[in-house]
Amino acid sequence: MLKTLMIGGAILLAAGTAQAHYLWAERDGSGPARAYFGEWSEDVREKKEMYGKYVGAPRAIAPDGKELTVTSGDTHLDIAATAPGDVRVTGRFVTDKGTAILYQAKAGRTDTEAKLDLELVPTAAGSNTFVLLLKGKPLAKAEVKVFGPPKWEKPFRTDDAGRVTVQTPWSGQYVAEVAHIEKTSGTWDGKPFEQIRHVATITFTGAP
Repeated sequence: MLKTLMIGGAILLAAGTAQAHYLWAERDGSGPARAYFGEWSEDVREKKEMYGKYVGAPRAIAPDGKELTVTSGDTHLDIAATAPGDVRVTGRFVTDKGTAILYQAKAGRTDTEAKLDLELVPTAAGSNTFVLLLKGKPLAKAEVKVFGPPKWEKPFRTDDAGRVTVQTPWSGQYVAEVAHIEKTSGTWDGKPFEQIRHVATITFTGAP
């Protein structure tokens, strides 16, 4: 994710870092979750002094849609999740060039309904086939990057209906990342922007 969000290198400057890195979430079973900013495939997890600049106004959403408490740690965000199911996390940043970056991360692939602006939604719980939805509408011909063990990565592309089936050649954790530019303007935290760059990830456990 952000190559990673998952794109670009780990040693970047200022807004370049924000555009290259991605946010991803991890959860073990039905316990608390954590969200990291960096590059999963490169084992880059930025510390608070870095992620705190780019993952502004962090929010976490429980499986039932309720907001969860988010606490900043040294290298991650702690999410006080307790119920089983998918956990979602968001954060945002406006670059000096007027691009708003909306980071959107999900841990799990149980829920078949989208709750984020840009989200990969499984066609069935645990499925390797997803529909990419932008504000509830399928997003066609979008590249989806999948990262998995052992430092494996492969690009896929959604079809005309926004569907994509990804491969999971090994057992273990996978992260899929997708980015999309939305031509819309507005203001976040007192900073104006002319477009939104959505960067979305989903983390799940896969098997051959």
